[in-house]
Amino acid sequence: MILRIMLAISCSMLLLLTSAQAQSETTDPPKTPESEAAPQGSSGSGWEVTVSPYFFLASLDGTIGAVGQRAEVSATFRDLFRNLDFAIMGQVEARKGNWSILGDAMYMSLSGERVTPSPLFGDISVEVKETIIEPAVAYRVLNVERGSIDLIGGARFWHVKPHLTFQPRILPLVDVEESKSWADPIVGARGTVGLSPRVYLQGRFDVGGFGVSSDFTGQAFGGVGFQVKPRVALMGGYRYLRVDYANEGFIFRTAMSGIMLGARFKL
Repeated sequence: MILRIMLAISCSMLLLLTSAQAQSETTDPPKTPESEAAPQGSSGSGWEVTVSPYFFLASLDGTIGAVGQRAEVSATFRDLFRNLDFAIMGQVEARKGNWSILGDAMYMSLSGERVTPSPLFGDISVEVKETIIEPAVAYRVLNVERGSIDLIGGARFWHVKPHLTFQPRILPLVDVEESKSWADPIVGARGTVGLSPRVYLQGRFDVGGFGVSSDFTGQAFGGVGFQVKPRVALMGGYRYLRVDYANEGFIFRTAMSGIMLGARFKL
């Protein structure tokens, strides 16, 4: 449901940009902060590099399994933050002309209890170390004064290491740990719409997996940015990231969703 809503937002941005393109011949709409920040004459002359550290204030829901054992997980951001051992997240982009090279990396180490109990076991402890690395290439297919749209193609690399501990009740203690790595192809689009010289909307969605590794993976983001300085912007929005992967007793069918906050620095 959330993914459908985000797709609808992305389609709305496309309609806004198409309308802006039609009006650009007779009006002077607000430029995007990205175009305002770019030095005159720099288009196509060299690479423009931006770095964007961020924090994903997410909840986690789904099924996690290792060595044939599984646990249902439903944790709010408050639960995850309280049990967050370590996290680092960030994005980088290098752009030249209509082409962009994108990178997104996220690592989280989580631990917690009180997942769905079982009549055969007591409390279930779950520890998850999750790494996601996402290289991609983007091509700008629409570029008007008020915004832009890029098509995206790339891959999402996962490395997940769950540790499940089932405390004894009727059955004895069960303690299992397993790690898996896989890669999913992804395709999608992103867009930006300028509301004023400093404020702009951002949207992105992608889908992938297609049975190559996971059955499905998908992501959607919608948010707003504020240009603080020509080379510094703040951003905030809502992100949804889902994956459905199962292989030989290992299960990672989860959805992460929540507020994403960060900053964008143009080097």
